[in-house]
Amino acid sequence: MNPPAQVINRLLPQTQCRECGFSGCLPYAEALASGEAPLNLCAPGGETVIRDLAALLKQPPLPPAKVQPPVLAWIDEAVCIGCTACIRACPIDAILGASKQMHTVIADECTGCGLCVAPCPVDCIHLQPVPDRHLPRTRTLATAAEPRFAAAEHARLRYEQRQGRLKRDAAEKKSRLAEREAAAKARLQNTSAAAAPNLLNPAALIAQAMKRAAEQQTRRTVPANRESFQARQIQEAQQKALFRRYQRDARYGSEAEKNTAIAWLRRYKEEQEAHQTDT
Repeated sequence: MNPPAQVINRLLPQTQCRECGFSGCLPYAEALASGEAPLNLCAPGGETVIRDLAALLKQPPLPPAKVQPPVLAWIDEAVCIGCTACIRACPIDAILGASKQMHTVIADECTGCGLCVAPCPVDCIHLQPVPDRHLPRTRTLATAAEPRFAAAEHARLRYEQRQGRLKRDAAEKKSRLAEREAAAKARLQNTSAAAAPNLLNPAALIAQAMKRAAEQQTRRTVPANRESFQARQIQEAQQKALFRRYQRDARYGSEAEKNTAIAWLRRYKEEQEAHQTDT
């Protein structure tokens, strides 16, 4: 019989990177405890974690399915558009920023999970290799003495704190929605009572129907306009990000990167000049 999932979870690095195919370290530990997953899926843990898991589970060690060297996320602040997608993706709240404001990574808290890279619409987040053996660098929440387990404990506590905050936020949002729904029902009841004398008045009924139709039309068009505006903003930001990147490559890139950048910048200039001529 395998040990409990919590015991197995203590051996994992707590990066919550999902490279193992599970939604976090604890779900992977639960799968190991139930015998539903092999012990070589932890990419950031590598051979060290595999050996410890093999000894704990009394299984022969396996070669790593994938190896993920230590990296830290870095945001190109000149390209960042402040969309907050990376903030929502970070499992340990290691990114600072606000809507439409520049974001930055708290390097000492970052575990290098890489979950912030894919959601970025302008591709301004990069993973940079670091010499650290264990991440995060900060261990202030840990009680363990060994660096590996101190780093894992700190990351786990940061993750659990974030999960708790998200649950509180969801509960508060649910409470606010319930209050709004109750207030709307109360207004509806009051409106129905006030409109009772007009139930047999054809002109009043027609006016109410026209008002409802106008409100429905507004609800249909406003979100569509908003989504179109947001999509246009993202597209413009992506174009600006590409322009800045190729400008940088044209000056500091390799020979191949410089040639690619110069060709792109020429096409971009021609397109802009053609657009100005058309207008």
